[in-house]
Parts: sequence; C-alpha cells; structure tokens
Amino acid sequence: MESTRLFDEAVGVAMPLDHPLAGRTSVSIDELAGQPFVTARKGHWLRRLLDRLFAARGLTPKIVCESDEHIAIAELIGAGLGIGLVPGFARRGDPSAPVVWVAVDSPDCRRTVTLYWGADSHLSTAARLMRTTITGWDWITGEPRETHR
Repeated sequence: MESTRLFDEAVGVAMPLDHPLAGRTSVSIDELAGQPFVTARKGHWLRRLLDRLFAARGLTPKIVCESDEHIAIAELIGAGLGIGLVPGFARRGDPSAPVVWVAVDSPDCRRTVTLYWGADSHLSTAARLMRTTITGWDWITGEPRETHR
C-alpha cells in the first residue's frame, strides 16, 4: 500500500444550543461522562475514538442512539437527543444546524484522513487524475493548493 495524509484535525463535541455546556470554549472528557451520546455504530472511526477517549479515563460513554449517517447524527443532536463527537471538517457543513461545537480538552481527540492505494496496482487514467486532484486539494481551506513553478 501507498498513502498520503490529506489532513489532520481536531474533533469536538456538538451539542444543542441550550445545553448547559454550550457556552464553554472547551470541555474535558470527565465533564462529558454521563452525558447522552448520539454516535456511529461500533467499528466506525467516530465510535472507536469515543470509546478510546472514555476508556483511557476508566469511563464508558452513555450511548442513547447509533447512526451511520452523519447528517442524522447532527439532526438528532440538534433535536436535543444528546451530544456527539463531530470532526472540525463537518462544522463547515450546514451553518443553520441548531448545534454548537465545543472543543474537547484532550490532545487525543483528533483524526487524520489518509488516502491509500495499492502500490503495485494498475490505476486507470481517471483514478490517477482523481488521486492527483484529491492530494492537490487543501482540505482545510477548501481550495486547490497553490502549485509552485
């Protein structure tokens, strides 16, 4: 396999606008203990991160709902069902969503997005062009990276 890192970013916690922690700039995992979580099912990177953050502190997250649809998770959080981990990239999605994003005070609350491909596999012209486009994109600014001549 070959790979290239696309971006690394913080993962925060989304919560309804009227949540008691919604006015904070950051929260600790200990402060999130006992809170109802809306998250992805076991095996999904988001769920593995949640479980790992809590387990490192001897805690277990209180899961009230599981969904594989990120939009559904955001809507359930906005409806007041619970709170949930949300990557920074997703914050740029729907600015009208009735949620607030609060940083998690833990250096481990991050994700890295990496593109992988088979080192010895034949890539079609379209696949190579797609890889070039994806790796040439600045995923943080949402614009193509400047090329140096």
